[in-house]
Parts: sequence; C-alpha cells; structure tokens
Amino acid sequence: MAAINTEGVILRKYLLRETSYILVIYTRDYGKIRAVFKGVRRPYPQFAGDLEIFTHCDISFYPKKQKDLDLITESRAKNSFVGARKDIERLTYANYIIELIDTVTGEHDRNEVLFELLTGGLELLGSDIPPKSAVRIFELKLLDALGLGPELGECVSCTSEINDAKCLDVPEGGVVCEVCSGTTAISHTVSQGTVNFFKKIRSVPISKAAGIKLGGSMEKEAERVLGDFVRFHVSDNIKSLEFARDLERKGIIR
Repeated sequence: MAAINTEGVILRKYLLRETSYILVIYTRDYGKIRAVFKGVRRPYPQFAGDLEIFTHCDISFYPKKQKDLDLITESRAKNSFVGARKDIERLTYANYIIELIDTVTGEHDRNEVLFELLTGGLELLGSDIPPKSAVRIFELKLLDALGLGPELGECVSCTSEINDAKCLDVPEGGVVCEVCSGTTAISHTVSQGTVNFFKKIRSVPISKAAGIKLGGSMEKEAERVLGDFVRFHVSDNIKSLEFARDLERKGIIR
C-alpha cells in the first residue's frame, strides 16, 4: 500500500520508548489520526523541528490495520504559528484551541470546516488583536460549526422576535425574552453590543476576523457567555482553560 500524503496540525505528542513519538494529528483529509513516528528522537533527528505541538505539517503516513497505530514516514512543517508562541498568554490559549479541537473530534472523522477553523484560529491568535478577542472569535466559530452556537434573533423559548437582547440562556441555547427569562440556572444579562459582536463574528470567515475587536464590559460578557456555552455544550473539563484562569488569578496574564 502506498503512503498517504496530507496536511495536519499536531494536537498531542507522547514519548514512545527511546527513539519514537506517538502523535495525534488533525488532518485536512482524514480527520484525527493517531500515529507512531519511529526513530525521530535519535541524536540530530532529521524532523525534530517539525514535531512541535500545534505545528501545521505536510505528512506522509501508512494507515493502521485494525487497532494498530498509523505509521508516519515523513513530516515537514508548513507553519509553526510563531506569533501564537511569543508569550505565555498566547501559548496558553493556543493549547486551549487545540484541546477544544481534540475534544470535539473523533478518529478519522473528516471535517474540513474544523480544519480551516483550527489553522485560522491559531493564525488569528498570533495576529495583532488581543489574545482574548481571538479566543472569543474562535469559540463562537467552533460552536457554530458544531451546530451549538447561540440563537441571537428570536427567543429560544417562545420564538418571539428579539430586537434588543437582555438575557442569554445557556442551557436553552440562546437569547430569551423578558417573559421567558430566568427559567434555568445558567443565564446571563447581555448588552446589545455583545450580541452585535457575536453577529459580526458570524458575518465574516475567521481569516477576515482580525479587524473585530472587543473591549471593556463587553469583553467580560462575551467571555462569561461563551465560556459557559463551551462548558455546558462541549466539555466542562478543558484543562488549558483552567490553567489560563489560574495565570489570570496570579496576575501573570490579564
């Protein structure tokens, strides 16, 4: 069988014996794969610089048979997302992005939208916009791609049209009118500015989102709302997000 050529982003890396790695890679054409890359930890390894976490690579691999790991034969870096590595805040949020992608994807479940979102999110994180703005954009784009994004146009309980949002209900999945508000334990008062920020994100692809910025009270609103959406609808055990909050409590990041 001939080797398969594709591109992917390294999500995880594990040591295997003295000379090899097990890599978890989210690929454009084959979804998430788990593969062994043999002999790359010897002195002066040929591919050492191409195997860092969240590096975008061209790879060649042989697919697994039954329960065996795939076998990688070559990996060449296309993009190391240097901008996302330049400080601890961006580096922490880059790990958050890849952990979310790892959490929501299964092996060999191809999704080119998620692949483009992953690379676009890491690129955005290394841009000039504040890291938290980049993360909020990625979170909403990811929720939308999974069909879990908040409804913003009408009450999710009674379907009445809402032109001036006041409350967003996380378990119900979107904005609620004044009559229907307060029916669940996880709801947030939101400003129309935050809702408009969400709508603006939805109006452009992530590759064009660098001009969207969020500040002041709206930044905190968006963080609370999207954070609760991720915890409730995706996972409440995202370790890198807890690490980011610990850094924030200690004043290491803002």
